[in-house]
Amino acid sequence: MDFEPYELYHDESKEAGYWHGMLLVPVRHKSKLLENLVLAREHHRYKSALSIKKLKPGKSRLVSLAECWVNLGVWSLIQSTKGQRYPVYLGKKEKAQKYYHQLDDKVGAKFIVFRDCNRHTELENYSDYGAKIETSFRIGLKGGLHFLGDEQNKILVDRIHFDGYEHYQRHVSRERIVNRMNGLRSYCQINSIPDIIDDRCSDHQKKDSQLYEDCQLLQLTDLLVGSFRIILTRYQESVIKQVLRPSKMLIDEYKKGYARMKNSRWFGGYCISQCELKNGEWSFSTIDYEPPQSDQLSMF
Repeated sequence: MDFEPYELYHDESKEAGYWHGMLLVPVRHKSKLLENLVLAREHHRYKSALSIKKLKPGKSRLVSLAECWVNLGVWSLIQSTKGQRYPVYLGKKEKAQKYYHQLDDKVGAKFIVFRDCNRHTELENYSDYGAKIETSFRIGLKGGLHFLGDEQNKILVDRIHFDGYEHYQRHVSRERIVNRMNGLRSYCQINSIPDIIDDRCSDHQKKDSQLYEDCQLLQLTDLLVGSFRIILTRYQESVIKQVLRPSKMLIDEYKKGYARMKNSRWFGGYCISQCELKNGEWSFSTIDYEPPQSDQLSMF
């Protein structure tokens, strides 16, 4: 079977650890996801960049759009429709009632959630802060590719998009991410082109931004990794709970365990793990999650 080319979109969250979110979008289905993201923007008449940090009480239009986008992100991770449709509200109303688009095809994207529990504080002898981020990114990507791919689902990382380079105080290192990626299994590959990494900003209204379509997918990654982090840590800030609802469904599926997940439409579509450096050795584990009984998330 041939390799499926994917573009990878990366964003992070920095509460209760350092969280990498990596959204892998199949090149051939990229336009399908983008079409719906842009349609939701048009229905909500919102042109600015989206971010989990912008979601505050009182911003109903922004919150509604973010919920639509997270729902589209969850839809994009379906690996087998099993003849079922996925209803998504994109902001359109008919006779004052919400109109739900019945999506019956698939994008086949994949999402890797990877947390460094210590926020890189245990990493020593690294040249700078960016080197630590690149190292944990590489570790998380390798593990995620191995888990989500197989000989029947071969993955080629064709391009890599980072949400800006300013906070690293330098451009993202291709050497540390690509050239040092050793031991990949036979069903995983990374493109060897020199310009595989685009680390311009994700705000499409700025001069130095990436292409408009890539900015949208980076913003979607921001919402996804932020919502996963909030649910898994119960660190809720002021995010409106309706935005978290689609991601919570995936986390509940994840909690059922590997065997039961095999029957899910999302099997092979996402993985959640964490690492911790102890006495100079990396320790890897799944992230414990117990659905809360009394806080806001119990209202979903």
